[in-house]
Amino acid sequence: MPDATLTAKAGRVAEAPSARASTLIESLAGFAHGLDLAAVPAEVRRQAAACILDTIGCIIAGWHAPEVQALLRAEREGAAAGTASVLGASLKLSPESAARLNGYLGDVFELNDLIGGHASIGTVTAMLALVQQRRSSGSDLLRAVIAGLESTARVYSAFYPAIRPYTAVGLTPVGLPSSFGAAAGVALLLGLDEGQVADAIAISGALGGWCPSEVIFGDGGTVKAMLFGALPAATAITAARYAAHGMTGPRELLEGSRGYFRTVADRFDPKEVTVPGRWHLARPRRKQHACCGYIHAALDLMAEQRRAIGTDRLRGATITIEMPQYVLPAVSKNAPPISANEARFHTQFCVAVVAAGDDVILPEHSIRAAFYLADPAVAAFLHSVKIEPDEALRHYEECRLTAVLADGTRHQAFTRSAKGAPGNPMTPDDVVGKFLMLTRSRMPEDRAVGYARRILGIEGERRLDWVFDELDLT
Repeated sequence: MPDATLTAKAGRVAEAPSARASTLIESLAGFAHGLDLAAVPAEVRRQAAACILDTIGCIIAGWHAPEVQALLRAEREGAAAGTASVLGASLKLSPESAARLNGYLGDVFELNDLIGGHASIGTVTAMLALVQQRRSSGSDLLRAVIAGLESTARVYSAFYPAIRPYTAVGLTPVGLPSSFGAAAGVALLLGLDEGQVADAIAISGALGGWCPSEVIFGDGGTVKAMLFGALPAATAITAARYAAHGMTGPRELLEGSRGYFRTVADRFDPKEVTVPGRWHLARPRRKQHACCGYIHAALDLMAEQRRAIGTDRLRGATITIEMPQYVLPAVSKNAPPISANEARFHTQFCVAVVAAGDDVILPEHSIRAAFYLADPAVAAFLHSVKIEPDEALRHYEECRLTAVLADGTRHQAFTRSAKGAPGNPMTPDDVVGKFLMLTRSRMPEDRAVGYARRILGIEGERRLDWVFDELDLT
């Protein structure tokens, strides 16, 4: 029987019409509540299904991370048996606990997509934590996921071009946009009215974590993977429940004089939130490397140049990576990585691994960072890689690599689009291939291919228990 706390709606007195303009949160609520799946472009629906598949693959891969076990023990101890499955395990917890654990699993290797910051890891995990209890269909799930991802991306795109440095504000502006967006999707699954959707979004933003930059880019311990998806997903579920029972939230939390946008950016564009007909999912950003997205362009250039020049000729070269100034405090390091998390945010280490022969950064590269650092080739390249700012570069997808070989030969390459960026997108086959790679140690390939195809066609599924049952890999 469904949990009454998640389904009950408080009676409320109808509000008199007001002449005031809608707040940005109210605009988001109107967009989400009015979303008609049949009217969503087919390509957007396909990309949303790909986000579900990609996120599930990241979650299954996350079981290889040793740090997951501490969170698993804590969530088991703190929550009674519930209705929401943990993907890849014979375990059901409360929706909030399952969302936290699935979100952590899916983010720990930095493989989840970059749509709207890191929208899928918060939105998809929140929806998956509720669909069993709600007995949702595939179309229910897809509608909620699209609403959540697009809402997150609208918030994120409104301020990102004028983002303040992490060193100035002390927070990473990824977690809170996901808190807003995931709440919009959860509210749809729970059947809330438009006013309640607005309050769910506002409450989720009020309760959401601030994503300290020190945790993300510094010595954040093993809690880091909670911040981009796990906490936004769980907070969204809690917020929607509160709104269902009549709690209200700060509806000017985005644009208010003391609001989120004025905290994280020098300016913001409200039209990015309100403009109709714009679909961020039509131009997705996905990840092929298991590391911070700020590093991907450099890795692609390094792999390209290594194949062209040859690893032997690269030895002894000076390799200069030019990146936008704002990313350097996050991913340029002065010493070798001392933890798995630091390895995922370490440009010099990741570039050295690729220069030594690997085309793609995999989860094992951070799990076994000490092993790779002991490789003489990686160690040598680590010391030859120099990171410099280029004020002309404005987006983290832009990067320039210059390799000066021992004989003085100079090789230079530039990119505006890492693999997976809108200008160099991953194809549907690429997304399926990534899923197969991430699940190959836990699923036979033929089974994984069939599962992937079914997820990509999830809109036509009447029930969703199989999504979890087929991943019970314990």
